[in-house]
Amino acid sequence: MDDASSKLLARWQAGDGKAADELFRRYANRLIALARSRLSSKLAGRIDPEDLVQSAYRSFFARARDGQYDIERGGDLWQLLVTITLCKLRNQVKHHTAGKRNVHLEQCFSSEDSLYGLQANLFADTPSPMAAVALVEEVESVMQQLVAVERRILELRLQGHTQYEIAAQTGKSVAGVCRVLAWIKELLEQAWAPK
Repeated sequence: MDDASSKLLARWQAGDGKAADELFRRYANRLIALARSRLSSKLAGRIDPEDLVQSAYRSFFARARDGQYDIERGGDLWQLLVTITLCKLRNQVKHHTAGKRNVHLEQCFSSEDSLYGLQANLFADTPSPMAAVALVEEVESVMQQLVAVERRILELRLQGHTQYEIAAQTGKSVAGVCRVLAWIKELLEQAWAPK
């Protein structure tokens, strides 16, 4: 392990929380990029590389605290973190490709399955002026329940932006954007459900 990583690990083991932050920042971006590079586009919608890396660090810190790792040579810490991250990724891929959860069995309905195009699903023909006003009121009502970043995600989606574009503009992960959009879609469908 390089001297700086060794010192950071020793500081963390001695109770210095800032050392853990530094260890995280030292490798996190590279680990996230590694995890992202191993995901297919379908799995990227379900598995968040940032969540994987956080989980890998949680496992690392828990075991390092118990003295389960003996890291001596240069690069050992990096190799260990890569191994933990790839194991977490493999477990998530296994989970999302098993049985009824199998991501490869999902059918894509393009934008008609997303918020962009939700209006077309709800109104088979061109909506009447009254229906359009009701739609606007319901969207405004739902938007009041959202925090700023969620409102921005909804606005961008209704403008026709892809989840990748929204993620780039809001600083959220693609999986995070998908979760927010799914939740907003549920709110809108509940608001439009026949009473």
